[in-house]
Amino acid sequence: MIKKELEKTEFSISDDSGFLALVNAEKYISFIGPDWTYEEIQQRFTEQTEANAIFIWPTRSEGFYDVTILAKPTTKTAFREFMGKIEVTKECLYLTNYEDLSMAAQFEDETLPSSHNSDLIIRLPNAFYNVLVRQLNNSDAAPGEEERTTFEICLTPDS
Repeated sequence: MIKKELEKTEFSISDDSGFLALVNAEKYISFIGPDWTYEEIQQRFTEQTEANAIFIWPTRSEGFYDVTILAKPTTKTAFREFMGKIEVTKECLYLTNYEDLSMAAQFEDETLPSSHNSDLIIRLPNAFYNVLVRQLNNSDAAPGEEERTTFEICLTPDS
């Protein structure tokens, strides 16, 4: 069997609510109902994180983010880091934002990935993965065009 190495991939994604996520679109249960509450969606995120279907992290501000997917972290100093696990079941994950997650929670016919973010796909073999998200600069203030907040996402198979 040939082991496929995760290729470095770069994305840009907008976020208006302070959260980004990796999601296994096949496994993640998104729909809650038309009148869901913030507590209900937080509970859904917790349940689906425990099921290894989503990995969500705070961005601390709204704006556009540059995200690089890697097999191992760079030597750059991180402002902060988040760690967890996710399962790949259909040879891909998607990068998404809170807006897409909340639309899928509210409307049964909204699916993940959303059509406007369907190109934010990360292709890798089916397995459980350790996730390390490294924020490389401070985003306490909304990033401007000159200084966009940058995240590294390192995905390594769980052994």
